[in-house]
Amino acid sequence: MSAAAETMASPAEGPVAPAKRSASDLATKYRTFCYRLLGDRLEGGSEVLAERLRRAGESMPAAMYSSMSWVTSFLAAGLCAAVSVLLFRGVLHETQWYLYVVMLTLIGISATAAGFRFRLDTEIANRKDRLERELPFTLSELSVLASTGTSPIRLVRRMAQRDHDPAMTETFRQVVYRTDIEGKDLISALAETAKESPSNPVRDTLWDLANMIHQGGNLDEYLRSKSDAVLQLKRLVQKEFIERLSTFLDMYVSLVLVGVLMIAVAAFLLNALGSTAAGLDANELLLLLTFGLVPLAVGMTIIMVSIAYARAE
Repeated sequence: MSAAAETMASPAEGPVAPAKRSASDLATKYRTFCYRLLGDRLEGGSEVLAERLRRAGESMPAAMYSSMSWVTSFLAAGLCAAVSVLLFRGVLHETQWYLYVVMLTLIGISATAAGFRFRLDTEIANRKDRLERELPFTLSELSVLASTGTSPIRLVRRMAQRDHDPAMTETFRQVVYRTDIEGKDLISALAETAKESPSNPVRDTLWDLANMIHQGGNLDEYLRSKSDAVLQLKRLVQKEFIERLSTFLDMYVSLVLVGVLMIAVAAFLLNALGSTAAGLDANELLLLLTFGLVPLAVGMTIIMVSIAYARAE
């Protein structure tokens, strides 16, 4: 999100709660601290990371994000090392405590670095989903405004002043920022904003708008046809989601219900024969089933349904 976009968005956000403001201030101070430590050494880093940050809507430069990742990884490594020494040498008195310290320290560094990458991937995916969810309604609104004979630049300004559909509104605010602050023409502003969008449909829409403005054409007709096409695609995605629900139901019945029944029968047979399975007697097998396998299977099913639903919204 650009600085000007933040300025345009701030009046609609209202007063910020003290707890939220203090947390934001703390995060800002931490980012500044990390950048002062390593920012100069990482300046001019990966252009791929800078592009991914722009697609996620992050306003920070790539050097700041990289410095946060490195500093946080080192802090996590130090914390893991201290806890490991205290636990394995001070409490458990392990003779090879240093092996556990090295292992847990490496795990801490890897998990922290992976967490930063996963966070960025998640932000890009979430922003992409929000843009594609709001795109059909934005196109319909654009079509109505274009039918009144509004000029393209006034059309973009009007869309940037909305108080709904925040993801698409922010996209138009970026276009306005490039035209008003950076002094670029509308076609270049639309093309650059399209390049930074994580959503292919939104990117194609902005490029098409730029081409229509450059070459001329019936903007109202294009927007109406594009809105119908996007809505049709959305209906197909929702239809696929409904079909997937039947697959999830079959998986749930086969894995959870039938699987639980088979394991329970096996446990009763083990109890009757007085034998074990992989070192587990009947009671231990039932406990593992009740508090381990069943919650895991149900949780995985809920996660898969939630992901599929989020994609189909």
